[in-house]
Amino acid sequence: MGSRPAGRVSSVQSDPRNQAEPSRLDKVLKKAAEYCQRLDKAALDFVCFEEVTEMTRHYTPQTDVYLYDYQFIRKANEIKEQRNLISVNGDKTNRRDATLDTLAFQYKNVLFGPVGLLSDSWQTYHDYKFIGEDSIDKEKAVVIVVTPGSRLAQPHCYGKIWLKEDDGSVLKIVWDQRSLGNYQSVEEWAKAHASEPEIMAFSEYGSEKNGLRFPSRSFTEIAYKSKDRGKFVNARISTLYKDYKFFTVETEIKYD
Repeated sequence: MGSRPAGRVSSVQSDPRNQAEPSRLDKVLKKAAEYCQRLDKAALDFVCFEEVTEMTRHYTPQTDVYLYDYQFIRKANEIKEQRNLISVNGDKTNRRDATLDTLAFQYKNVLFGPVGLLSDSWQTYHDYKFIGEDSIDKEKAVVIVVTPGSRLAQPHCYGKIWLKEDDGSVLKIVWDQRSLGNYQSVEEWAKAHASEPEIMAFSEYGSEKNGLRFPSRSFTEIAYKSKDRGKFVNARISTLYKDYKFFTVETEIKYD
């Protein structure tokens, strides 16, 4: 099934009774671990368009739009990915094996974002809290909050996750700003300028094939908020993944 435009997320309907349902959370986490195993071991071969829109601000805002033809292949634990840059700000180009031309942001492994939070091995390093039910693009979801546990020695991204209860697949992750790799430098800049950091970052998985969900959008905005000047957006990046073509999506995993 092809990529869908990102939909509006309704407000989470919390229920105090959820706090008394540890068995439900356990079942969701078990399903999520099984899903992550399928995702982590799947044989994959697909292409899509990757449209990257980045706004950076030095003296004045500058917005650039990069369109890549993106290919990802994984077979027998070997990974090959390639980006061909096909246009910049609407002007056609033809640069093969291109790197991301973005100025303020770099990203990787968006597809495998769920694995680092919900796989069986990573679950031992995190704490989980069931907070309610929700829907995204008419897909019913349960919402859980993931925080680092006492065993997690190194910094690691965490946040709030929307996932399907029946199969554990992930629909959306909103990353906690404190867990992002550049948060310390952002916080230091904010303190030096009498402001507070306000980072919004999320990944959406709106494309599905053979029970696996693939990225449809990722978004990050770095902003600062102060009493005198209000909100100041320093940089923003939005990446849309469109027109998937799947050649191989094999997810057959044997469980003991």
